[in-house]
Order: sequence, then structure tokens, then C-alpha cells
Amino acid sequence: MTISNQFPDRGKIGPTPAMTRLADESFLDYLIDTRALLLRGRTHRPKVNEAIEKAGIKFEPNHESVETIRELIRRDFPEAGTVQRVFRTTQENLWKRVSDSYGLRESDILRMLDEYDTRGPGSVTWDPDYEYPDYTAVETHLQTGGFVGDMLSGICFDYGTKVFYGYDDDGYHEKIAERAEIPLDGKVNRIMDLACSEGKLTCALKQRFPEAEVWGSDISAGMVRYAHYRAVEQDLDVHFLQKAAEDLDELEPGQFDLITCYLLFHEVPMPVVDKTIENVFRLLRPGGTFWFSDFPTLGNDPDGLHYDGMLGALDSADNSEPYAPEFVRSNVEQRLKDAGFVLRYEDPKDINVHGRVCDKPA
Repeated sequence: MTISNQFPDRGKIGPTPAMTRLADESFLDYLIDTRALLLRGRTHRPKVNEAIEKAGIKFEPNHESVETIRELIRRDFPEAGTVQRVFRTTQENLWKRVSDSYGLRESDILRMLDEYDTRGPGSVTWDPDYEYPDYTAVETHLQTGGFVGDMLSGICFDYGTKVFYGYDDDGYHEKIAERAEIPLDGKVNRIMDLACSEGKLTCALKQRFPEAEVWGSDISAGMVRYAHYRAVEQDLDVHFLQKAAEDLDELEPGQFDLITCYLLFHEVPMPVVDKTIENVFRLLRPGGTFWFSDFPTLGNDPDGLHYDGMLGALDSADNSEPYAPEFVRSNVEQRLKDAGFVLRYEDPKDINVHGRVCDKPA
């Protein structure tokens, strides 16, 4: 059982609560540098992919296909296997250390969330009896407990994104918010940020559009509660709601000018993607815009998916992203059109620059 107040509050690194102990922080700094070195060292991937293609191996999102590619790497590219193994080990150690470190102050953190639940500006609504769908029982990115299995998921994910993006502040998400394109008529009075996780993008949208009413929704109670804490600490009037992106039927249609979504679709099954697109179209007002950023798919990369071969096989397996292969093999652009959206960009180069910008006809 965690003993409250055994460890002092070490303040914050930017807006993110510091690790419980300096040793935890130092170890995570080491992992940040190790990950950066490994990412720069992935020069073997084109050679491995060429060998996979020459061997006639077709990647399918199943265990047998992954193991076939692993065997080729073990036999012909042992250095690539070593890099991949060390990369996964750094990922496992990252989440374990973050979870263990915040876990030492769990009772204090939970009390903090309880206190902030009733504080403003803004609000948070969540259900302690929420029944999570089966697809959420995945420890995505190898995060301990996944996104929904722990009330500390939000604070842990916050520090994890600090490691991923290398920012001690919210600068990365502020850049994403600046990228988000708005309705053609320029009216942005009400915004919904779907799958908002720890709320960095949601808060950045409020900063970009200070006069707009901004909402963030996420399936995880731990995420939205912590997102609300973060917003209150920045004196931002943002509303957070525990809801799955595919389960927004009770919200009134046509009430949002802009709906955003960052890196959700490759983390969920395709029926969830389809239902989410349907919900977004319903929630947008005529002339409203859906802006989201995610992996390229067959719809805008018809000549060869970047996610095939080694990356598709090992990233899906070793980074615990089981739904990603199905998404990148889908034609998401056609799905958006079928739902009624008009796409501003369809050329892969334009999508890479602007993200997917989808307008609901006025």
C-alpha cells in the first residue's frame, strides 16, 4: 500500500509534474538519449525491406507473418534485430519507470485529481462505473495498464509524451494546433478535440482560439481527469468529457464548428474508425471542418505503404499497436467521402503538409 507523503513533491518540468525521485528523472533522461540514438541508427531498414521483398514475403497483420520477418532479420541482419530489441527494451523500461515513480505518490496524486475535479475554470465529467469496450484492453505503446487500466494513465502519458517528443513544455502540441485548418467561412465558436488524452492539444487549441468554447473527449477517465487538472493549472476554460469517439450519439448534432483528432485512428479497430467518422459528420454544423492527423493509408499512398515490411511487422508487434496494420491498409479517404465529407487535399504530399482536412457541405 502506498504511504502518503513519504516522498516530497519535486515540482514540475514545464507543465508536467516531475518524477518522484531524481534517480527516476536521470534514468528517463538516459532513455531519451538512447531512443534518439537508436532512431538515428535505423539506417538498416531499407536493406531489410529490400530483402523482405526479394524473398517474396508479404506482410500480413498476424503472428506468423511477423515471425517470418523476424527470422529473416535474425539470419541476415542481426544488427537490425539488436537495435529493434534494445528499442523495445527502452520502451518497456520507460513506462515501467514512469508508472513506478508516480505510483510512489499514488494516493497524493489521486487526492489531487479529486480536488481538481470540482475546480474551475472549465469542467470534467467522468463515470467511475464506465464499462470499457474490449478493444481497449491493449497496453498501447507498452504503457503500463494501457490508456484505461489505471487512474494514473493521464499523468504517466504526459511524461511519456515528453520523452517521445523531446519537449519540456507543450511546444510540440502548440505546433499541431497551429496546423489545424478551420472552416472555410472562418467561424470557430465551438471546438471538440476527440481522443484528447492528457489534453495538450486541447489546451493549445484554447490558446489559439481563446474566444471559442473548447471541449476534449477521451474514453479514459484517467486521461480526462488529468487533462482537466492541466487546464486548470494553466487557467484555461476547457471542458473535458469521458466518452469514446465512437460513442457520442447523445450529443446534439450540428453543434461544433471544428473537430480535431490527433493519432487516434491507427490505435482502434476499423469499425470504431467508421463509427467515429459518422459521429463527427453528425456533430459538425453545415460548413464545419474535421481536421485530423494520422498515418498514411492506401487511399493516399497507393504505390507502396511506408508501414509495410519491417516497420509494419515489428512496430505493430513490438510497440503494441495491433490495429495499425488494418488502418494503413484501408482507404480512409474513400470512407470520409462515403460519410459525406468533401476533402480539401487528396495528394499525398498535400496531406503530409496539411493533415486530412474534411469539410461538411454547407
